[in-house]
Amino acid sequence: MKNKLSFLVSVVWLCLPALHAQSDISQKSILSFQSGPVLYTGKLVGVAGHSSDLRNGVGWSGNYTYLIGNKPALKVGFGILYQGSRYTDGALNSTDRIQTHYVAPQFSLHWLKRQFSLSFTAGTGYQWYKNNSTVYGKPRKVSMNKWAANLGIGGEYRFFDCWGVSARVNYILARSGEYSVRYHDKEWLVRPHYPINGSDDISQLSFSAGINYHF
Repeated sequence: MKNKLSFLVSVVWLCLPALHAQSDISQKSILSFQSGPVLYTGKLVGVAGHSSDLRNGVGWSGNYTYLIGNKPALKVGFGILYQGSRYTDGALNSTDRIQTHYVAPQFSLHWLKRQFSLSFTAGTGYQWYKNNSTVYGKPRKVSMNKWAANLGIGGEYRFFDCWGVSARVNYILARSGEYSVRYHDKEWLVRPHYPINGSDDISQLSFSAGINYHF
């Protein structure tokens, strides 16, 4: 126990900043982990989807960013984002368990001011969508893998030179296209017709908070 405590104290001591100085410009990499609520803004591809409760889910994300630029107050970033989400709800004789996973390269702009920073991000990547639902006690599975895009804005306060707390709002724009349904040992393709011919809107809006590590 003493060894663990000594190790933590050493890490904190090494990361203590000069509180009135600019952030260490030699630290070009940021590793971020966040979680928070996610709102389903599009059309729900589910069987209990008429319930508004299903629109409120929980999300989690991990993000790596590499910063470049000669100006101390403004940096350009390149990286990769992973974001997952889960929605669960039930109605009479049916339940929905929707999971999504999104992976995309990211481009970002960072405004830095002492311990504070503000960032704007954009990217395009791939989203995996699965719904392991039940209807009258029988499993029903929906799956699709589609291209998607994201836009986000976030902020950070660095309380140590290596560590910071962060918050972010991220919007993932995605459309379904065709998707497969498996029920009663049968499988078929569904081609939606809303909001435009051949596509359903399955976009998400997330609000998350977490920690950043700079190195």
